Amino acid sequence: MRPAAQPQPFDADRDRWTTVVREAARLHHAVRAELADRLSASASEGAAVEALLLIRERTRGGWLRWDVFGSNPAGVLREAGVFEPEQHRLGRWVCRSVWGRRPPQYIWTLGGFELPRPLPVGRTALFTVAAFAALGPATSVLPAATGLLAAGAAGVAAAAGLPAVIQRVTRCRVRVIETGEAYAAVFFRLLADEQRLRMLAERSGRYELTRAAMVLPRLVWDAAGLVPLAADNVEARDLLLGYAQSLALLVDQAVEVERREEAVESAIRDDRAAAVPVRPALPEGLLPRQLLDEARLELEELEEGLRHAREVLGGAHDNGTQPARSGESDE
Repeated sequence: MRPAAQPQPFDADRDRWTTVVREAARLHHAVRAELADRLSASASEGAAVEALLLIRERTRGGWLRWDVFGSNPAGVLREAGVFEPEQHRLGRWVCRSVWGRRPPQYIWTLGGFELPRPLPVGRTALFTVAAFAALGPATSVLPAATGLLAAGAAGVAAAAGLPAVIQRVTRCRVRVIETGEAYAAVFFRLLADEQRLRMLAERSGRYELTRAAMVLPRLVWDAAGLVPLAADNVEARDLLLGYAQSLALLVDQAVEVERREEAVESAIRDDRAAAVPVRPALPEGLLPRQLLDEARLELEELEEGLRHAREVLGGAHDNGTQPARSGESDE
C-alpha cells in the first residue's frame, strides 16, 4: 500500500477543516483588497502576509502550516514544526508561545544574533516602562533626562535582546521542516504514516499497536533532525529513508492486522447468527392472556351463582319439568 504524500489536516476532521478554510479565505480576500489599495506595498511585505495566511494546525508534538490558496484546494503542507518529546509541559507551552516559533521571514540577523523584525512598538514601550521602574532607584541620582534615556536604552535592548535569547533557547527544542528542503517530501510522508499508525492504535486499543505508537514522537523528532543533513550526508540520508521505509512497513502490517481482526469478529458474529435462528418479531400491543383467564373465572362464578339460585327456588324434577300449581291439579 502506497503511503500518502502528507498527513490529513486536523486528523481527518472534515468539519473543522472546512471551518478554518472558510475563515482563511475571508481573511485572504480582505488582506488582498488592502494590499491592492496600498500601491507602495513591497514584495517582502506581500510574502510576509502570505505566510500569515497559512492555516496553522496545532498538533500534539508541534504544529503544521497548510496552504489552501495554491493549485490544490484540499491544502498543501508547507511547514512542520516538531517539539522535543522529552521536555515537560512548561517547555512545550513556551515553545508554542514565544517568538522563537515565528516563521523565518520575521527574523533579522544582526552581527550573528537573530532579532525580531520589525521591532513592535508596543513591546518596546512595555519593556521601557519596566526598565524605568526597575532602574528608578539607580537613576534617581541622575538628572531626569539622563535617567529617562538610560531607561529607554535598557528597554529597547531588552525588547530586542530578550526575544532573541528566548528564541535561541526554544529553537534548540524545536525543529522546523519547510517544503523547500530537499528531503521534506520524505519527512511529510513519514508524518502521514505516523498519523495513520497513531489513529489505528487509538481506534483498535490493542497493546501491540499502542506500544508501537509510543515510539512515534521520538521517531518524528529524530527524522526532523536528519532532513537538513540528508542532502549532503549519505549516512543521514540512508537513515532517514530507512526510518520512512520501516514506518511504512509497520503501518501496512497494522492495517493488515486490523483487517484480519475485523474478519475474525465478522465470522464470530455470523456463527452466532447461524446458531440462533432468527425468529420474526411478535406484533406489538398483544392482548394479555390473563384477561381471558380472568373473564373465564368470572363466568364460572356466575354459573355457580345461578345454579345455587335455582336450587333455592325449588330446583327441578328428575325429569327436568317444573312442579304443577294447585289450580291445575284440581282440573
